Amino acid sequence: MAPLEAVDSGMAIRVAHETEAGTSGALPLAALRASRRIIECPPDPRTTQEARRYAHAPDGHLPRAIPLKLERYPTPAAFLAAAEPFLLRAEVENNLILGIAHALATGSSGASPTPYFAAVLDPEIRLCAFSTLPSKLGITQADSPGGLDLLAQDAHLACPGIRDILGPEPTAGAFVERFAALRGRPISRRIAQRIHQLTAVIPPDPLPPGRFRAVRPADLPVVTSWIQAFMAETDAIQGDPAHLAASRVASGELYVWEDRHPVTMAAWTGRTPNSVRINLVYTPPTARERGYATACVAALSQTMLDAGTRFCCLYTDLANPTSNAIYRRIGYRPVSDAALYTLAT
Repeated sequence: MAPLEAVDSGMAIRVAHETEAGTSGALPLAALRASRRIIECPPDPRTTQEARRYAHAPDGHLPRAIPLKLERYPTPAAFLAAAEPFLLRAEVENNLILGIAHALATGSSGASPTPYFAAVLDPEIRLCAFSTLPSKLGITQADSPGGLDLLAQDAHLACPGIRDILGPEPTAGAFVERFAALRGRPISRRIAQRIHQLTAVIPPDPLPPGRFRAVRPADLPVVTSWIQAFMAETDAIQGDPAHLAASRVASGELYVWEDRHPVTMAAWTGRTPNSVRINLVYTPPTARERGYATACVAALSQTMLDAGTRFCCLYTDLANPTSNAIYRRIGYRPVSDAALYTLAT
């Protein structure tokens, strides 16, 4: 691999890395992603939104610009040590990156052994990104637009397989324009989403017949088929359905609403200091429009609150007004909008 140097719009971007011996040199991709990385570039003084990043020099001198830096972190634990305070300022919006980083740091996730975690600093963190699957990249909201070029350049170099990009708007839209230009391929918004938060459950009235319970090992064939159907309908998760079902059951994260037999499922994931994320909400077509999913999500959310979680969150597809209305009725409130973008193949 050639030394990592790039020029974008006439501005040189310097990429520095250190080997274990402390010497500079090119690294293979796996080692490159696992190494501590720093990229520096000067801020654009014409961007008024970034005026706060300029330190006042002594009287009679021009303001001194604070350069942006991009740092890659060698482990999820190192990333959390540096970035968690920034991420917790918007804990619901950042539940995905926080939850995945915590799961990897504690060894409770079997994701990529060389995940990508990066942050743009000035010197405070202004923007973060992560990739634990070869084709997916997630980003956070940016405090200012100055770091988007820097992050796009680094992710382009470090994550060659990225096809899908997820993040809060308007940062996600601005970032994908830069990333698509580097790839030389068009990009489109595949799903417009909304992130919701719940702090108190509004019980459904009336409740459908049945009861809420945790999934048992005997339920695995049913929930495995549901996870496979969920993946086909939403493209929201990747992996082997049987493995996902078994692991979620073993960790106590998967629940069903049972009306003589299981009729819908929902799961929790992404534990952060104060929240969990509800996902894998699925009802087979023959059991829909009977209130089962509403009851299941409400009961699961209440179970999480009763266990000490301060709030629950979830993502909805804005193209599905039914699900958005259902979650609103049981107490979920909008926090911010997000989007999933996909590069053309």
